[in-house]
Amino acid sequence: MTVTVLLACGVGAVVALPLAWRAARHRLDPFEPIVIFALAWGVMFAIRPIAIAIRDDDSFYGVDVRPELDKAVLLGLLGAVAFLVGYELRLGERLARRLPIPAESGTPPGAIAGACVLGAVGIAALAIFLLSADGWSAIETFLRGRSDALNELLRDSPDYFWWLSVLVVPAGLLAFATAYATRRPTAIVAAIVLNGLALLRTVPLGNRLYLLVLVGGMLVFPYLHARRRPGLVACVAGLAIALVASFAVLQFRTPDTRPVFVTIVDGLVSRPYDVLRPLVDGPDAEMAPALAGGLTVIPSELGYRYGGATIGDLVLRPIPRQLWHGKPEPIDVAVTERVWPVAVATGDFQPTYTPLLSFYWDLGLLGVALGMAVYGILARAAFAYLLRAQDAFVVQLLYAAWLWTFVFALRADPTLAFSELVIVLGPLLAVAAIGGRAPRALVPAWTRSTSRT
Repeated sequence: MTVTVLLACGVGAVVALPLAWRAARHRLDPFEPIVIFALAWGVMFAIRPIAIAIRDDDSFYGVDVRPELDKAVLLGLLGAVAFLVGYELRLGERLARRLPIPAESGTPPGAIAGACVLGAVGIAALAIFLLSADGWSAIETFLRGRSDALNELLRDSPDYFWWLSVLVVPAGLLAFATAYATRRPTAIVAAIVLNGLALLRTVPLGNRLYLLVLVGGMLVFPYLHARRRPGLVACVAGLAIALVASFAVLQFRTPDTRPVFVTIVDGLVSRPYDVLRPLVDGPDAEMAPALAGGLTVIPSELGYRYGGATIGDLVLRPIPRQLWHGKPEPIDVAVTERVWPVAVATGDFQPTYTPLLSFYWDLGLLGVALGMAVYGILARAAFAYLLRAQDAFVVQLLYAAWLWTFVFALRADPTLAFSELVIVLGPLLAVAAIGGRAPRALVPAWTRSTSRT
C-alpha cells in the first residue's frame, strides 16, 4: 500500500500545483475548468486511494483489486499530467478563437417559448414512457425512487422516451436564465413551473448529475451574467452545502432509507463528518478501485481495442438494439460483466471507470496520455471561449450548464459523457439558433427580451 499512497500523493501534488500558481498571482477563478478538474480528480485518485490504504481494504464488491490498484492510481497520475499539459499548451485558446461569437448579446428571441416547448416534450415523454411500461403503477414505482422494480422497468422498456424526458432540465435552466436576465413576470412564472417539472423528474430518483446541472447552473449563471466571481467564503460555504445536499439526496433516493430520512439528516448535527463518507467509502469516488478491477482483465483477457473503446463505441452505441440484435455491449458493461459477473447478476451494479479505462483499452499508456491531453485542450477551449464572448447571454448559459457536465465527463466513459453533453447543451443551442434566425415580427411579443445582456 506504500506505493499506492505515494502515487496518490503525487496526484494530489500535480492537481494542486496549477491552483497554487493561480492563487499566488491572484488569478484563481472558481469557474475555470482546471479548478473543477483538480477537485474531482483529487478526490477520485488521491483521497480515495489513500482511504483504501488506511483501511487496508483490498476488496471491491468481492474482487481483490490489490494487484492492480497501484497501476490504476498510476494511470490517474499520468492522466492528470496529460490533462494539465493539454490545458496549459494553449491549443485550446487557438481553437476558441476559431469559434464564432453570437451576433446578439441579449436573450434569444423566443427563449421562454423554446423552454416551454422543451419542458412539454420532456414531461410528455416521461408520461408516455411510464404509462406504456406499466400504467399507473409505473408512476408509483418512479416516485418511490431507485428500486429493483424500477430497474426492471428500465430494462424491459425502450429507453428513448426515458432519455427524452431529461429535456425538462435544460428547459428549466433556460427559463431561469431568461427570467433572471429579463425580470419579466411571464418569464418568472415559466421558470417556476418548468423548474418544478425538472425537480419532479430528478428528485425522486436522486439523479445528482441533472440536479447538479440544474441547481449548479442556476448558481453559476448570475455570476457569469454580472461578470463577477464568488469569493473564498462563498465558495467554501457552497462546497459544504453541496456535500450536505448530495448526502441528503443519496439517502432520499432509495425506498429503504426514505422512512428514516429525517433521522439520518438530523444525525449530521452530531456527526457532520458523515457527509464525507461517500467520498472515502461509497460510489461517489469509486473510480480508482473500479478501474483497478477493470485492469485485471485489460489487456490480459480482453486485449486492446485500438480505437474501438472510444471512437468505435461512440459510433456503435447509438444504434438501436432492435435493429442490431448482436450489437456489442457498451464497453463499461462488457468489463463489468467479465470482472463482477455475480454482482451484475444479483443486483443493479454498474461501477464508473472514468475515461481512463477507454483510453487505456485502446492504446495503453499512450492512449491515456493522448486522451486526457485532448480533454485538457477542449476544457481550455471552453473557458477561453467564455472569456472571449462573456457578454453573450447564450455563451453564459451554455458555460453554466457545461461546467457541471464536465464533472460527469471526468467520471464516465467518453461515449456516455458525449451523450450527456448532447442531451444538456443540444436543446439550448437549438433554441438559440432558431431564435437567432426567427424574424422579430414572428416572435410573440411576450417572449421578447428587453435586456441586451
